Amino acid sequence: MKFVDRFDADGIFLKTTNHILRRIVAEEKPYYEELARAEHPEIPCTCDAPLVWDDLMSEDDLLTCSILQLDTGIFCGFCQLQQIFSSAPELGIDLLPIYQHSGIAAEVLPPFLEQAKKLLQNDHFYSKIKKENIPSQKLAEKIGGICIGEKNLLPADFPDSLKTIAEKEFPDFFYLEYEFH
Repeated sequence: MKFVDRFDADGIFLKTTNHILRRIVAEEKPYYEELARAEHPEIPCTCDAPLVWDDLMSEDDLLTCSILQLDTGIFCGFCQLQQIFSSAPELGIDLLPIYQHSGIAAEVLPPFLEQAKKLLQNDHFYSKIKKENIPSQKLAEKIGGICIGEKNLLPADFPDSLKTIAEKEFPDFFYLEYEFH
């Protein structure tokens, strides 16, 4: 399923009070790379980023929108749904550091989810939020997310006796899962 027909002639998915969510464009790749570096500064190249740029552009199993300021057109970040054909697509948002904690996510995510509900005919979404990311957890709860449990990316056979050490050494492996309806 492609979403080209879900954007208007100008590539716009939706407008909020202060922002436009529109189809991503190739010229935004440097912003994606900047966000990937900010998220994982220890990774020297963007090839190991969670989603590679070509996948974002393909729209095969995800819906990605750029977030732009309505009045200036300045790029602020991306929001997306991954695994859109699953029973519970995964919601994500990445804002450039200068725009984090500014209320953008709280403004754009609820209408993004509403539009996605109509588009996908699905009212169940989830999001993975790192355990140490308290601002994102508060945001998820503010926009109606419910924490449904803790998860981790450790192998299934990882010894329980070492999980506490792993959580201290590899905090990115541990997250909370939030559900949105």
